[in-house]
Amino acid sequence: MSTLSYAVESVLDFYKSLPFNYRCDISTQARNDVRSNPVEFHSALAPLVRPRLRVLDLGCGAGWFSNALAAHNDILVTGVDFNPVAVERARQVAACLGLSSQFHCQDMFTYKPEEPFDLVVSLGALHHTGNCGAALRNICRNLVIQGGHIYIGLYHAYGRKPFLEHFANLKRQGADEEKLFREYVRLHKQLDGDETMQRSWFRDQVQHPHETQHTQKEMNSLLKEEGMRLVSSSINRFQAFATLQELEAAEPEFETRGYQALRHGAYFPGFFIFLAQK
Repeated sequence: MSTLSYAVESVLDFYKSLPFNYRCDISTQARNDVRSNPVEFHSALAPLVRPRLRVLDLGCGAGWFSNALAAHNDILVTGVDFNPVAVERARQVAACLGLSSQFHCQDMFTYKPEEPFDLVVSLGALHHTGNCGAALRNICRNLVIQGGHIYIGLYHAYGRKPFLEHFANLKRQGADEEKLFREYVRLHKQLDGDETMQRSWFRDQVQHPHETQHTQKEMNSLLKEEGMRLVSSSINRFQAFATLQELEAAEPEFETRGYQALRHGAYFPGFFIFLAQK
């Protein structure tokens, strides 16, 4: 088990001031977090869900995924995050909903569960650490059981580029924070009118102090080294693929999709998710 941490202090400070996906109050957070079953959106997880499945949500933030997963499925969910503000909100929402979800304020690099999990989910957290590869290796080696699965979401090196360029250009043109915020809300039309939520997303997407971008090809190499098998990826919308090379060849298209979204005034964060089995 690793005792070396690559947690980034500036990221912790950033999220303490306003965690991601954070709403104005607990009851509003609870009501909105469980509006739908996340397995309906993350359909790649559907074949894995079974009664009493043990799931770890690594970098759980305010617990929006953890609590929704527990509320709609007969599974055991544990959330881990290094931000005490976010973890406290996750616990409060779980209590409000009468859920048995467990939340721990710990560093994902040094977290030592009593036993590994059937499924480890981490959506948008590893690329905010000081070493995404080390974070993924720790998951593969220490946090998931043999035969278990990991479901990992990261910023994509091609897909993220148009979004970052767009806001960098606005900043160079002298746009202040409020103008940048209004532009983000204009693009991200799916967000509701909760301004606390809107600002938590804006800060996470536009003002974050540290992020890295990655590719499926890079992850495939790491998974192979760790004895993992790639099951599916959002690169091709979780469809079957003949070879890894076929899947990897489709990656540059993510950049095209990003520019197309901007031309149509739409939000495309440049994010990809993959499912792998140990």
